Amino acid sequence: MGQENNSQTQPNEERDQAASIVGDLAKFALVRTAFSSERSLMAWIRTSVSLYTFGFSIATFADYLQRRSEGVRFLPNIRRVSYILICLGILSLMLAAIEHASRLRRMKELGLPNISRSSLPMVASVLLLAIGLVTLIGIVLKWSL
Repeated sequence: MGQENNSQTQPNEERDQAASIVGDLAKFALVRTAFSSERSLMAWIRTSVSLYTFGFSIATFADYLQRRSEGVRFLPNIRRVSYILICLGILSLMLAAIEHASRLRRMKELGLPNISRSSLPMVASVLLLAIGLVTLIGIVLKWSL
């Protein structure tokens, strides 16, 4: 009888061990997905900074051409293009940050362990959003340094 009881507890222990391994693998999959989401946010950061830079460069070049032509308006729509590019950069970064935050929230509900207190790409995206807004306002109001 003791032999039968021992053989019944052994499958239960194996089943518990297998369930523990599956749970650990699920947590690792969530961590991989969280890091993948951060990489996607960093790619959007790169794209939005490129849009900011291109828009700012176009606006600066338009100002240069306008000063150079001694008061003659040169390509009036070129400034609109620069505004649109900077606005696209701001909008794309804002949407990417919102999507990243909602993904992390859903993964935490599924059991994502705390990796760190704050996400560095999220902090960078908030700072770059502020820089983009200041750049847009500066270009519209024609601030100069």
